[in-house]
Amino acid sequence: MDINDYAEKNRAAWNEAAPYHQKHRKVDYYEAFKDPAFSVLKTLEVQELEKIGLTGKQIAHLCCNNGVELISMLRLGAAHGTGFDISDAFIEEARKLAEIAGVSCDFVRTDVLEIPAEYDGQYDLVVFTIGALTWIKDLPALFGVARRLLKPGGALFVYEMHPVLNLFAVEGEPQFDPHDELKIAFPYFNNQPWVSTDGLDYIGGTLYEGKESVCFAHTFSDILSAVIESGFILTGFREFPQDISMAFAHLEKFNKIPMSYLLTART
Repeated sequence: MDINDYAEKNRAAWNEAAPYHQKHRKVDYYEAFKDPAFSVLKTLEVQELEKIGLTGKQIAHLCCNNGVELISMLRLGAAHGTGFDISDAFIEEARKLAEIAGVSCDFVRTDVLEIPAEYDGQYDLVVFTIGALTWIKDLPALFGVARRLLKPGGALFVYEMHPVLNLFAVEGEPQFDPHDELKIAFPYFNNQPWVSTDGLDYIGGTLYEGKESVCFAHTFSDILSAVIESGFILTGFREFPQDISMAFAHLEKFNKIPMSYLLTART
């Protein structure tokens, strides 16, 4: 599959999804970010970011969506942030929210694999958060971009859904079994892309006949190998039983599988 083919498909699909997300959010970010204390970050994210140290730092957030996590990080003392995302609609929303929040932040509409060289070596921290990695087929290329954006000694922060979740179906998929929610439905080693036209409203769970979207199942060895081969030195790794994907919360009650992880590394 051609890189630009799937990227442009996803760009159109995310632009289409933006109004659904805005409609179904439980929090009105346009009001919430008027409060200087408002943040969307989870406690463990804040704790890890404070360990890294954000005061006066420059942050790049790749696949930033509508920027709410980056804006929240800037409220921890970072000097400036740049968010990169393929969706025109979410970048537009991010710019409006940053203005409301009063933070020093830029947002760039781009395929993250094609971030211009002018941003190389400009950042102390590169961040990936939930739902970023699955949309990129070539992880070595992605972490290679992250590496070139960083200053010497810069840090990488990844807080993502656990690859184990790719084994399970979600409600609405034909493979989903309501009587055996932990039933393995898909192979762990899956080289085929996930292609869907069910829409991307993971906020409200609305199914609609949407534009085709394409994502990819990565194993943990795929992720770790890409990080290491891109020149990073692993500094931390933790797994958690909490779902942060907004798709697999029904599996938390079993407390049997890892559902999210946090990875840190340095150049």
